[in-house]
Amino acid sequence: MRVVNLTEYEEMRVPRHELSQDDALGIHSTCSDWMDVEWPSPLNDNSYVFTPRDLVGQVPVTHDLYVRVAPKVPIANLFRMLEYAYDLKSFAFLEGDITCGSLDDMFDRLANVLAKRVLSRLRQGLYRDYIGAQDQLPYVRGRIEIMRSLRSSARGATTLACRYNEHTADLDDNRILAATLRMLPRAGLQREDVVRRVRRAYRGMAGAVEASPVLPEDCVGRTYHRLNEDYRPMHGLCRFFLESCGPSANEGEKGFIPYSLRMSNLFELFVASWLRERLPRRYLIEPHCRAGYDERGKTIFDIDLVLRDSATGDVLAVLDTKYKRDASASSDDVQQIVAYAATLRTTRAFLIYPSRNTRSEVYTAGDVHVRSLVFDVGEDPDESGLAFVNGLLDCVGQSRPRQSDHN
Repeated sequence: MRVVNLTEYEEMRVPRHELSQDDALGIHSTCSDWMDVEWPSPLNDNSYVFTPRDLVGQVPVTHDLYVRVAPKVPIANLFRMLEYAYDLKSFAFLEGDITCGSLDDMFDRLANVLAKRVLSRLRQGLYRDYIGAQDQLPYVRGRIEIMRSLRSSARGATTLACRYNEHTADLDDNRILAATLRMLPRAGLQREDVVRRVRRAYRGMAGAVEASPVLPEDCVGRTYHRLNEDYRPMHGLCRFFLESCGPSANEGEKGFIPYSLRMSNLFELFVASWLRERLPRRYLIEPHCRAGYDERGKTIFDIDLVLRDSATGDVLAVLDTKYKRDASASSDDVQQIVAYAATLRTTRAFLIYPSRNTRSEVYTAGDVHVRSLVFDVGEDPDESGLAFVNGLLDCVGQSRPRQSDHN
């Protein structure tokens, strides 16, 4: 197995003689939507130059060549981002020392957590509920459907058409868990004990749940109560795996499913969840606000975040997350968020960056004031998050939260 090891947003040069042209073409074909590839020339010392953007993980290029991209964010901080973004805080990942040293370790640990939780729930008994069903039965169950039964009898049938409620574990709540566990062994897990535990959990689910494909959005907006509240974080973890793992045109002989994590999406989810939890109650954060319409009634803008007054619903500011490490905001970023602000008729707009490499600056376009803010995900999240929230509230003109308010 040959592996090209890269780090997000870091340029790597591979001399021409160390990589065949076919392999380079394969990397370009497979990874061109999230990685810049420069071909050998005298300007780059006759080397292939690879510069990943916002996607980390491992992706197969051929049956024996993989591209592996490591995140710049420390693994401990990446756990914190996942906890907020996917509502996993009840798993308490950060209790004790974090021994994960790589993205592979992190995926193994998360898969292990999910398998353990599912096995625990299997010992308690899976969540069950009543669902409506109908069938032709040789006995009465529930309510007889008179007309259907008469028509069946006229054709010589000796059964009754019955409509009844069935108490079953074959529910979407459990199908999400089963589908995720079924996929995980092919997602490049490194530890054999984790693979065995995942398979054992899946076998326990398969006996009670029909195997059916699920989508990441199936994990969102579900209803929880005292009988299935423990499913909430498990579904959050399933959503993470379903979004991060997917089929590839180059799955290989063993059907390997590559995993990848788009850091720009994770950063957006993380910032939204952080603000939702850390802002004073008089504020409301609305993610993915659709605004503006063209002449055919189609939405023009999908705004990352909108800050509203929770009492009146008035728009206080628009926010756009930018997972970039540039020294300053680009003119395209500024123009985009000015259009957002004008559409929602607010004068405050914020561009949010993940590193102190980006300077905090103010830009003015007409009545709209755009400020770049930093939520440095490379530092301690509590400290950098508090500084970010305080900076935001200072600009909005409201009182700051204190660190003690969240302990």
